[in-house]
Order: sequence, then C-alpha cells, then structure tokens
Amino acid sequence: MEHTKMKQWVMSSKPKGLVKPTDFRLEEVPIPTIAKGEVLVKTLYLGVAPVMLRYMTNETSFERPMHIGDVMIGRGVGRVVESKSSSFKIGDLLQTKLGWREYGVIKDDPYFMTYNMKNTDLSSSYGVGALGMNGFTAILGMRDIAKVKKGDKVLVSGAAGSVGSMAGFIAKALDCSIVVGIAGGEKKCKLLTEKMGYDAAIDYKAEGLYEKLDHYFPHGIDVFFDNVGGELLDNVLARINRRARIAICGRISEYLIPPEEYHRPKNMYKIGLMDSKMEGFFIYDYQEHYPEYENQLAQWIRQGKIIPYEDIGQGIENMPEALISLYKGTKGGTRMVKIEM
Repeated sequence: MEHTKMKQWVMSSKPKGLVKPTDFRLEEVPIPTIAKGEVLVKTLYLGVAPVMLRYMTNETSFERPMHIGDVMIGRGVGRVVESKSSSFKIGDLLQTKLGWREYGVIKDDPYFMTYNMKNTDLSSSYGVGALGMNGFTAILGMRDIAKVKKGDKVLVSGAAGSVGSMAGFIAKALDCSIVVGIAGGEKKCKLLTEKMGYDAAIDYKAEGLYEKLDHYFPHGIDVFFDNVGGELLDNVLARINRRARIAICGRISEYLIPPEEYHRPKNMYKIGLMDSKMEGFFIYDYQEHYPEYENQLAQWIRQGKIIPYEDIGQGIENMPEALISLYKGTKGGTRMVKIEM
C-alpha cells in the first residue's frame, strides 16, 4: 500500500441545536491493520443524512452511542483492498458503515450492515443512494408497504430528499396515474418536476398548501409516502380515499422539538372510517430483500425509468459542510462526498 496515513473526522463536541463545523475535528492517523475475520475497505463515497445529528446526540436506538473523540458514524461505498474474511474478497464493492474516514475496517458483525453490491456496471456512487439504503427504503415503502398499483394517485412529502427523490420515480414505474411531491422552496420544487420524475410539486413554504392538495387531488389521495409527519400528515388523513395506504418513513417536522410539542392529530379516525392502512417501517428489518431491491432498481435505472439525482461534493475535507448543508435546506437528491480523488 503506497500510503501509510489516512484522514478521518471525529466528533469534537456534542451539537447544541444544529451541527456546526466546530463539532468535528479532522485527524491524520495510520491506516489500520486488520485481524482475522476483517477486511480493509478503501472509501469511495460517503453519504450524509439528517439522522446523523441524532447519532451525535445519542437519540437513536439502532446506532451505537457516540462519545467525544469517536470517528463520525456514517455509511458509504468502498472497495475491499485487503481481506482476512471468508465473507468478502479483494475487489468486492461494499456499502457499509465505514465512518468518516479514508479507510474502514469492517468485521463479520451484523452491526456494520454490510451489503456486497452486484450491479457493478452502474456507478459505484449509487451505493450511497439509488442502490443503497435510500433506494431500498423508497422501494420498500412505495411498493411493499403502500402497495402502489396502476392508476393510484400518490403524494410524497419530503420529496426532494434522498429517499423522496427515488420514491417519485418508483411510483411512476409502478404505473400510478399522478405523483405529486411536497418540498420546501421554488428551487427544490423545480427539481421535483424537472429531475426527479414528479408530475407536480407543492411548495410547503408558500401559501395555500392545503388548497393545492385539493387542486391536485380533487377526488382524494390513494397513497401517501410520508417523510414529514406532524400537521401535514394530519391534513392528508383528512383527504384520503377508501382503502388508502399511508407509508410512514419519517417525521422530520418533529425531530428537533420536544415530545410535548408534537402535533396532536385530529383525523386519525379517517383510517378506520375509510378502511385504510397506515404502517411504519425501518429498512434494517428487511435485509433478506436487499438483493431483490438492488436488482429491481438497477433494472429501472437501465430502462431509464429512474434517473438518480446526486449532489456530490469532493474530498473528505468537505464532510462537515456536506452534512450542514442538509439542515440549511439548500440541496436536493442524494447528498454525498467523493472521497477517493
């Protein structure tokens, strides 16, 4: 190996409110050696997601607690460059919990949620989004939870995010009659209709959100793929059709407020009244389906039914800014950083 040192980001302070640059520190350390059952992975791309703030403040039940000085947690795509594992060989393209570092050591441990990508004729960056957990989440929620079928009228909230940017394409691939996305700001709404496959977009920051819902869905909503929760979910429930399906993917509107300030729904009764279904889901519970998800999504990409929208930064030095930009709401699609330059 030509280099003996690598760069990595560690958490230097616990965020107070939103993350800021001083919550991270860039270090140069030796490239680690591996033991039996481990592989050394050269990082190609790292993704960022809003949930990373909750990793840093230890507010998730599915991630290990973070302490000051710990390498920042994060998933990415990398190539195996050394292996002492029977599970992976040199050259394998993995999406896994690499952390914010140029080389990651991955063990034969379920914690890492390592997935060996097979559709390597497509861009390796897709392992962060379209052929990674975000794409898998979108197809699981839209196809298997919401069971979108031909002719359905579909609404997606948080539509310009990494999952939402895939959800619209998937709904159209499944022959829905109209798919409408909700996003914040004119720029993001333009992305929805020009780059992300949506038939129409609603700007929740503008006036008349619910009037626009009535305009696009005069006969009601069949499927709602929800990333936002709160008041928006409650108002959509008031507009669902008989046997509507609501897939609860997230509730970003309430991530940064205390439980006592959560919206108290008034229209939950509509689920029973309309013989409908509302179901939450978590992608890590469906690992046995990942190969099928990857193959189906890859097929749609090759057919042009999905055109992944990626926002790619350059260089490990830009990881904090890539994450901070998510909370500023200035980006759309899958936000990632190319590490191998």
